[in-house]
Amino acid sequence: MDLFSVTVPPLRRLTDAVPRLLSRFQHDSPLRARLAADGMAGGEHFCVALGYVARTVLPLTGQAVPDQPCAPDRAVILALAVEMRALLSDLTPENFAGAETRQISHAAGEARLTQSGTDYALLYALPNAQFHLTLGYATLRMTGVLVGKGDLDGFHRYAPGTNFAASAD
Repeated sequence: MDLFSVTVPPLRRLTDAVPRLLSRFQHDSPLRARLAADGMAGGEHFCVALGYVARTVLPLTGQAVPDQPCAPDRAVILALAVEMRALLSDLTPENFAGAETRQISHAAGEARLTQSGTDYALLYALPNAQFHLTLGYATLRMTGVLVGKGDLDGFHRYAPGTNFAASAD
């Protein structure tokens, strides 16, 4: 399995999605909102999602993951998106030589795990990046920001005013 091809393209899409979502509103209050009182703020979810770019590719390429800023602040989030996009642009398939079998030890919350590069990438890192991106998106929706699935994935398009909650009488 070529871990460059299965990690870098979706992570590039993630680095494109965050600025696209943030461009849909002007004030930072949606970035401070929380889906649950004990959960992360929407902006923190975007930071964590972007942080998973480095947390995915650097261990796979045998590099340490540096600490990254995380704040529900548009400027911090956008700067992190640019930094993560640049990190991905510097990578080549050759950087991932041996990544599939490399043993990666990491924390998952309070759990300590050791996984092969393949399991780490496909079962842990990529799903967590998407999880946090989606929760950031859901927080924006909850606060009334007019974002749709196309803003999240860059593929979907719907006519303005499409309402999936409308009844089909």
